[in-house]
Amino acid sequence: MILWIITLKAKGLKEMDSTKSKFVLFVWGLLFFLLYFRISAYVWNRWIYGSFIPDIFFYLIVIILLIPAAFLTARFLVEKIPLNIHFIGIIVVALLFSWNLYDDHREKRLDELFSYQTSNFVAMNFNYEGWRTEETEPVEELLEFLSQYRVKKMKDSEWDQNVSMERGFGFLIFPKKGKGSGASIHPNRLMLFNKPGYYKVLNGPIDMEWIDAFNKKYGDEQ
Repeated sequence: MILWIITLKAKGLKEMDSTKSKFVLFVWGLLFFLLYFRISAYVWNRWIYGSFIPDIFFYLIVIILLIPAAFLTARFLVEKIPLNIHFIGIIVVALLFSWNLYDDHREKRLDELFSYQTSNFVAMNFNYEGWRTEETEPVEELLEFLSQYRVKKMKDSEWDQNVSMERGFGFLIFPKKGKGSGASIHPNRLMLFNKPGYYKVLNGPIDMEWIDAFNKKYGDEQ
């Protein structure tokens, strides 16, 4: 009887360990997939997007390479590292993801939403088809002006699509490599072009008279 109880207990522990292993394998597989996807998306957007290679190849890479690579990496870790260490690692990664989520929704300067590097700059379109410049001075002047405003992300459901009655402007910065960066901006809110996102201006309204003067200053040169 005692031997039978010990056998059942050992069997139960083994099954529990197996369940833990599957759980750890799934979590690490998911996390590695998110990591590989983010790296691949960054590389694609910066160096490949807009080239002769169609976007369908990116989705093929995700299905054929990223998913298997993520779970093979996870399986290797599960086989080589004790389970207790895995749980510590998962907690650390969860905290990092939580920080990333917080950073995405925290209050920030308006100019932080845009990607601009002098060495990677090609041109800027202002007010859609209004005027275009290949000089860095107007871009830096505009971003410097926008840096005085604080913004915070809002829910998609909070965005009112009807902006026809509001004053506003738009611009798009074109880099040598990667996607463009810009927004449709109104006195108290804005919508990003380069990635989905709606933001409210916390210390607005934005000075549209300054924007009019900026538009006249550089638009008249065209």
